[in-house]
Amino acid sequence: MSAHHVLHHQVVKRSLNDPVMSSNVVAAGTGIYGYGLDQLDGPRGIFVDVNLDLYVADGDNNRVQLFQREKSNGITVAGSETWRQTIQLHYPTGIIVDAEKYLFIVDQGNSRIVGSGFNGFRCLVGCYGIDFQYNQLNSPFSFSFDHSRNIFVTDQSNHRIQKFQYYEESCALTPNSSIYFQACSVLDSYYEEIQINVTTTGYYAFLINSEMKTMYAYIYINNFNPFDVTKNVLSHSGDFGNQGQFKVTAVLEANMRYILVITTSASNVTGNVSIEVSGLSYIGFNRILNSSLVVQTVYTLKLTANSSTYLRSCSGSSSYYEAIQVN
Repeated sequence: MSAHHVLHHQVVKRSLNDPVMSSNVVAAGTGIYGYGLDQLDGPRGIFVDVNLDLYVADGDNNRVQLFQREKSNGITVAGSETWRQTIQLHYPTGIIVDAEKYLFIVDQGNSRIVGSGFNGFRCLVGCYGIDFQYNQLNSPFSFSFDHSRNIFVTDQSNHRIQKFQYYEESCALTPNSSIYFQACSVLDSYYEEIQINVTTTGYYAFLINSEMKTMYAYIYINNFNPFDVTKNVLSHSGDFGNQGQFKVTAVLEANMRYILVITTSASNVTGNVSIEVSGLSYIGFNRILNSSLVVQTVYTLKLTANSSTYLRSCSGSSSYYEAIQVN
């Protein structure tokens, strides 16, 4: 069993079979606050994994420390002074580590919960400022997951416990995926079309993760027409910084038909995609198979001095043209 002492700036442990309280053993921290690798300053939440490695939310040091079993010096795995900058934290108070060693942190000073993945850290909950709205938090203190990976948060200054439902879907762009031509582009792109089934009206955030660095996501109302890609667009976003992840958000109404289209800005790019969704309620995904393929037909012509001419609008000079009947 482990416990943290905020005022003593250390974590202690003792066996559940040992009734003597004085037999506590120091697991982390020197008892003197500081910023050294063997020190803590206002430690809050802790987590012990299956290897008995200890993770500490080192509150006043704005970091998360990993103390490997029987080691007195910690390793900064999130926050200030990591070996490579991960994410800025402001008074973290809770930490959970999953079976894949991904971190989930209560970043109390920023009133949010963040998580790590194969593309680094991203905000999961409380990503839209500090307030009382259903998608916001105010000084959260602790959290936990259930077996469905829903998140329960003690939203301290809002005097409530919040439940955030979590969903994940995956797909892949392959040479067998449908293709279409994006607006203002002569290059064809692979895409996947997924129907979104919403049961509760509300605000939803879709976090797109992929090793592909040229990703785009579009949410359409009712249907997606590959021949008119700008029609029915409700929301869209892309990986403009080539980070391997980005977010698209929208207010979705219950019992409406929505289509999520995953594509790339480059031609012939393939790869895997994971989609994480946070929102008020369950969202169902159904891949739309056998989507209509875009067939490219090439016709050549030549404008010559013998071609017909016409006056273009807003132009005082005539232009050659050829008229072609499309069957």
